[in-house]
Amino acid sequence: MRKILLQNLLPFALLILSSWQLSGQCGRVGWVASVTPGCGAMIIDLDNGKVYRAVYGADDLSGGQTISFSTAIAPVPPGCPITNGINVSLTCVSDTLPCEAHFGHYPDQGDDLVYNFVANIYDESTQICHWEFGDGSVATGKNVAHGFPKQGSYQVCLTVKDAFGCEASYCETIEVIAQNTNWCGYDMHVTAVGTQLLGEIFPVNQHTDDVLQSVIWYSSKSSNILAQTPEFTSPLPGYGNYLVCAQYNVSSADGSSTCASTRCQNLTVAEPSCYNPGLVEASTLCPGQSALFAPVCGCNGVQYGNECEAISAGVSNWWAGDCSNQGSSCQAQMEVKMLSGSINDGYTACFINKSSGDYSNSQLDFGDGSDIWEATHWDSIVHVYETGGIYRTNLSTWKPGACVSSAIQLLVTDALNMNASSLPEGTDYVLPGDANMDGKANVYDLLNLGVGHYSTGVPRPEASTSWTPQFSPNWFSSVNNKVNYKHLDCDGNGTINEYDADVIVQHYQAIEATQQVTIPDAPVVRIEFPNDTLVVDVNNNAPIEIKGTVKVGSPIKPALGVYGLAFGLNYPEYIGHNPEADYKSDYFGSPNHMLWLAKDNHSGHQLDIGLSRKNGLSANGYGAIAEVTFKADFIIIIDITDRSEDKAIPFTVPINGVKAIDKDGNVKNISTPAELDTIWIKLVGTTNAQDLLDRKVTLSPNPANDYVSLQVNDLEIESVEVINALGQRILSQNDGFNNGQNILLDVQSLPAGVYTMRIWSTEGMIDKKLVVGK
Repeated sequence: MRKILLQNLLPFALLILSSWQLSGQCGRVGWVASVTPGCGAMIIDLDNGKVYRAVYGADDLSGGQTISFSTAIAPVPPGCPITNGINVSLTCVSDTLPCEAHFGHYPDQGDDLVYNFVANIYDESTQICHWEFGDGSVATGKNVAHGFPKQGSYQVCLTVKDAFGCEASYCETIEVIAQNTNWCGYDMHVTAVGTQLLGEIFPVNQHTDDVLQSVIWYSSKSSNILAQTPEFTSPLPGYGNYLVCAQYNVSSADGSSTCASTRCQNLTVAEPSCYNPGLVEASTLCPGQSALFAPVCGCNGVQYGNECEAISAGVSNWWAGDCSNQGSSCQAQMEVKMLSGSINDGYTACFINKSSGDYSNSQLDFGDGSDIWEATHWDSIVHVYETGGIYRTNLSTWKPGACVSSAIQLLVTDALNMNASSLPEGTDYVLPGDANMDGKANVYDLLNLGVGHYSTGVPRPEASTSWTPQFSPNWFSSVNNKVNYKHLDCDGNGTINEYDADVIVQHYQAIEATQQVTIPDAPVVRIEFPNDTLVVDVNNNAPIEIKGTVKVGSPIKPALGVYGLAFGLNYPEYIGHNPEADYKSDYFGSPNHMLWLAKDNHSGHQLDIGLSRKNGLSANGYGAIAEVTFKADFIIIIDITDRSEDKAIPFTVPINGVKAIDKDGNVKNISTPAELDTIWIKLVGTTNAQDLLDRKVTLSPNPANDYVSLQVNDLEIESVEVINALGQRILSQNDGFNNGQNILLDVQSLPAGVYTMRIWSTEGMIDKKLVVGK
């Protein structure tokens, strides 16, 4: 074995070391990770994982070597950077490794007679392994698999040799038997936090009477036994791929039977980095940028169309927004270090703030559902994760009205979870105006605005009110523990208030007012009319108006604890556009404490109404909440009513799609009446045939500039004429009519003025005044 003593290379300050320190055997084995000229070599101890920086005595070393070495503490040479390694001088260096032999083994899961053997050596490039399996077969190599001819006991021997005269042997008797399908009733769990190995062996059935008699833990990169206890921790020599095995014996409670087995687990221990190949998920189907363009800028400088693309590409850290917009006056940045971990007691991480710029607020989302941590400026904070996994952490910094920056980092608690199957889901994007996450903007969203009103939080990076998914950090609170408050900040300015309701209107879609089911014993929302009859005089052609009052609750069944209410009023098809709706304060109180939205969907003959308090206090009692005015054209009402047998028609307005909440956003039961309040529209007076005929034809628009539409109802038209003030026919059309369909007439050639339009039908002649304006 070659050994080099380094007394002559030590600085003067180290010459006072005792002679046994200088001349002793090289007591450690390490791997040279890197060499920096003038500042020494970084060496990882392969037995305990400690990192040393050999600042003296490392001149002849090169990266990638496996060596034996001994050390003494030494100062840092002038001009060399400070590192995390222990600064030492090498008192002994040798390229000869310990002359030891040991191995682990485990049966193949596919074949009971095939066993895998792993030699515990340091460097397979210099240490030669020779195997004898006790059945006449031999093999060479660090890791080998051997198929035994039959069940039985076999003495397997490993001999390790190197070029410097080392020769060491180790033999062990292997019992080749049909393995228990549940591995003797025990399972194992192995992982690593940083380079600290964690392992445990435990019964599959927690109520078993079987007894674990012994266990030996070993790994593929050390000849030492790691532990002989059911649960252990042990330092690893560094990052890399490991095979960790547990060889154990289990006996029945009375000792009458025993079972022996070996379980192994492959473990990849990777150093945290911007890009992790093990997390690449090429099969992930991310939405295309045409469907979801919410760009993020990766730590690798690559811009991704959305967060899903960054996650599936194996990137661990990114910033919200376009890469060209990064580097704002408040730049969020953090470093995350895993401090410790336990398979049963959780994992501890330290978050270090490295943000820069003129920010006044910051918040940190740990990604595990725990409370968001809010602060102004901070240095570091420690957080415990109850279970292992990959967590999507988010640090945001901002200054109201000035800047905002949001950084996302995937935190991997331990090596076992460093795989694509543990990746978390991406963020829930904000659709401006959709405050309840149902994919629509309507009066239901107004209810949540009331719950979160006056709340403030982190503004949305690169916010707009466009109906497109947008990234936003989570806020501290949620509605009913379901919808995060970030969805309530519709305009993205960091404050929830009345202006967010404008975004709802901007993207409004009518509610799906399905027929309401009557709820027994629940308070009722209804519309009441002041009279039961509306008389229409056929000789008075003023527009028809019908007023109704929407009320909730009653003295017998008051509405208690209601904070917001939304519903749809389904009116008859002959009602005109945009019924008028006005707030009534009987039940909810002062309009100063209310959000109000009424929106007409005329194609669906539905008026949506939403009301919500915004002061955090629920309402109790009963009373009016709105007054609605419905308008109808006189001629349409005459036509419909005149066709009924008794010259009367019922007018009702069902209320459907009712949703009520309390001050926390929880649903409250509100019903609708089993019988609707009805107002009867009746005709009085007489009508002659010509009056009825005239009312069947209307002109629109009138005045007209270029075209005029004749609405003819069900008349069969024969010809249309336009006559000027002198009685001259200046325009006529005699064909091209479809019975009952509207007629479009071109009047662009007519000078401005007043004309008579004469319409000939099979039922008679109708004259209408037409005004042409230019």
